Amino acid sequence: MASPDPLRFRGNRSHPDHNAVLHLVRTYAAHLGLGLAETDAEADIHWGREPDGNHPCLVVPGRAAGDSEPVCARSRDGFPVPRAEARPGLPGGQGEVLDACGNLSLRRSGAVIRSDWDLLSFCADILFRRAERLPAFASASREAVFRDLPDPAFGLDAEPWVDRWMFRLLGLLPRFRPLIEALPGRARLWLTHDLDNLSKWRARSVAGQIARSPMQLARGRWGALRRAWGEIATRAFTGRDPYDCMDRVNALEGRRRSASFFLANGRDHLIHRYELSRPRYLKVLRHCLEAGKDVGLHGQVHVIDDAAGIRAEREKISRLAGTPVFLNRQHYLRWDAATTFAHLEAAGIRVDSTLGYNDTPGFRCGTAWPFLWFDCAADRPTRLLEVPLIFAEFQAYDPRACDVAAARALVARYLEAACRQGGVFTVLFHNDYFHAAEFPGNSEVYAELIARADALGLPDFDPLGTHARYVGANGG
Repeated sequence: MASPDPLRFRGNRSHPDHNAVLHLVRTYAAHLGLGLAETDAEADIHWGREPDGNHPCLVVPGRAAGDSEPVCARSRDGFPVPRAEARPGLPGGQGEVLDACGNLSLRRSGAVIRSDWDLLSFCADILFRRAERLPAFASASREAVFRDLPDPAFGLDAEPWVDRWMFRLLGLLPRFRPLIEALPGRARLWLTHDLDNLSKWRARSVAGQIARSPMQLARGRWGALRRAWGEIATRAFTGRDPYDCMDRVNALEGRRRSASFFLANGRDHLIHRYELSRPRYLKVLRHCLEAGKDVGLHGQVHVIDDAAGIRAEREKISRLAGTPVFLNRQHYLRWDAATTFAHLEAAGIRVDSTLGYNDTPGFRCGTAWPFLWFDCAADRPTRLLEVPLIFAEFQAYDPRACDVAAARALVARYLEAACRQGGVFTVLFHNDYFHAAEFPGNSEVYAELIARADALGLPDFDPLGTHARYVGANGG
């Protein structure tokens, strides 16, 4: 059982990072089921000042506000810090390179455990994606491209480093150690689906197939030709489309909870996808609701910095669903670091799950845990719960040529990394990839993931219930 005593934290209110660090510490206290008491007196964690008293405490001095940032971070023995090389062409002291650590290890002096680097500020940088407000990373942020962000230097794809650092630090304090040792038993699973395409065969795609057929005949691709025209005939006479398969997906999940994210605006920045208000597509939305699944908005790229556009999308999907929709994931995982999340919160969205990569699985925020977002522009915590996306099939393999054994091993790797920290393993499988004839092996990977979670006894993640708990832990 969690201790009723809050985590006691004494910060440095004169430091420009104070509010972000305070919210970071409050977040990890909430993960442990604890409140947070910021104090000017005796505390468990001190940031930027010397402690009073002799009780066990952790001291993390913050870098003085006027000090320049080092141009690189260095690994050291005794603490798992990934290596980060200086990035060519970036000057020191401009905030373009994240400050990872200094030269000294954690050391103990009586009841005081000292860390001679501003670890808390660094963890806040990663968790709240503060680097993505910098010009050097703005375009990579919008496209969620891992290789163009500072993340590869810290190995954020492989491990939830912020969880590892923060839980290790809190575990140095004796009264929190049992809570942290029990974390793996709190791991959960969140199954999600982005419904980018609900129709394979429409007028445009049938016209394309007519144009391709002579070449397929000439090349002897009889199997592909028969399958395509068989699907077109089925669609014409029965109305059944190969990508209209959420009923099968929901049946595969059984009693498991999942969330499906629908496009409210059928035309994205590339092509027209589907108009959700049409009966054939509205039927899919309502089937998910009738099956007891959660539904959410798949926010469009062209309104990521348009407050009115985001609100209109949320109002439209809520009207079509017949119930308020509070979940969101951005289409293509694209967002604007300066505006999108503030607009989502203002529009009434409570839970977002955008922060993953487009080109690799991994822990984009350094965590497997949901957390209330911190608005760096306004320097304030928000009521928007971010649930980082850890694994999506398109990040890990080519869905048209799925190596089931390799995919299974990759899923297991990230699942285990998330579970070790007691977090939420958030996965994304697109509905159209369950069309077995076109994407063989994907359904098998998904079914084996569910079977593995069942064997481990992983419960389902409850997004809105978790939102209510975290908002309550942060003062409502």
